[in-house]
Amino acid sequence: MLYLIGLGLKPSHLTLEAIETIKSCDSLFVEVYTSQYAEGFIKELKELTGKNIMELNRIEIEQNFESALISANKNKIGLLIFGNPLTATTHIQVLLDAKEKGIKYKIIPGISITNMIAESGLDEYKFGRTITICYHILGFEPESFYDQLKENQKMGLHTLALLDIKKDQTPPKMMNSREAINILEKIAEKRGEHNNFKYIALIGMGSEKQKIIVGREEIINSKEIYELFPQTLIIAGKMNEKEKEVLEKLHNKKFE
Repeated sequence: MLYLIGLGLKPSHLTLEAIETIKSCDSLFVEVYTSQYAEGFIKELKELTGKNIMELNRIEIEQNFESALISANKNKIGLLIFGNPLTATTHIQVLLDAKEKGIKYKIIPGISITNMIAESGLDEYKFGRTITICYHILGFEPESFYDQLKENQKMGLHTLALLDIKKDQTPPKMMNSREAINILEKIAEKRGEHNNFKYIALIGMGSEKQKIIVGREEIINSKEIYELFPQTLIIAGKMNEKEKEVLEKLHNKKFE
């Protein structure tokens, strides 16, 4: 049996089902490239469950996980994933590979950043398609996420933007909210557009130090964006009066 197990945003987010499943597994792996804990470390997870857990990078998951997958025919194999298991497409591919090989599987859900967006004060039912803002490097400057953002804006919908992670670099890089805003503004300038986007930064959500920063200038000038990770950026769509009231009273930011 193959288990895809959600870890949540910190060790204490593990559900009882997740803990019991982890303890029952013969072999355990954790992917370490799509995200990381907002608070805590893999070491704490090992101590909590009393199990040895092997860390895998992107290449090891995408190219070298087959032997572990095949062993799931006779053993209980657990793949641990930060947040919720099926947020990243890589993990859906693992399920497709298991299905093709006739391997049974089970999903153990976990707390994800998508479970935290309502803390911003925006109505989570009014969010459009999620985007991922990618780093721009020489020869690779994608803009498809900006196109989807504009589509959400046309419909008055809020946009949750996941921020790029480069865990396979030395040293690893995690995009902060200021960098994300700069990339969006760079694309807008290139296209001759002027967009007065309303930004909300979710920083280190799930941790004791989590921070929600509302407003472009407030985000740009915040020291927390260099200290707390992972980060997620919300670009607000059309807000109703209740949303505006919540942002003003909870986060001291008034939007017209």
